[in-house]
Amino acid sequence: MIRRLAAFAALLLLAGCLVSDGDLIAPADADYPIADGTRFAEYPLDETGARAGDDPESVIVTRDGARYLMQTGEDGKLFSGLMKEIGPELYAVMMREDDVAEGNLYALMKREGASWKRWGMVCPDFVSLTEANGRTLADFGIEVRNSDCVAKDFSSITKALLFAHEHQAPDAEYVAE
Repeated sequence: MIRRLAAFAALLLLAGCLVSDGDLIAPADADYPIADGTRFAEYPLDETGARAGDDPESVIVTRDGARYLMQTGEDGKLFSGLMKEIGPELYAVMMREDDVAEGNLYALMKREGASWKRWGMVCPDFVSLTEANGRTLADFGIEVRNSDCVAKDFSSITKALLFAHEHQAPDAEYVAE
């Protein structure tokens, strides 16, 4: 289990993610659709959006002031972040490791009853997705820097996340316990 998480984290570090240098969601603009203390079972999904058959990881979401804290897996890795609704039941998620002072990763979450689907954004996959659909990163206000897709503003993040939602399957499902 821990090896799978470590391999996934290494892949994201090597592959690059959808990121920003600063916070693109301010606490005053954030939405809080997840109750403090919610526990989830996180299931990995395959490229079609079906459960991959792996055992789920445990995820606990709490609030610390204006920010969410998400504790993941057996090792208790802690992430800090905010969510902003960008469509009906669709949320942009901005997060970073809790002990990191700046820079953020982004994903899309879609609420479906008691569960949430996640669209993680790996930069090379997003570049391929845009090219396959006749688009460029510039269409989204995104540039590649050090293998990351870097967004300059919240509008860029929103466009990229909604595009991914329309053109690819989610990569994880979070089921409330």
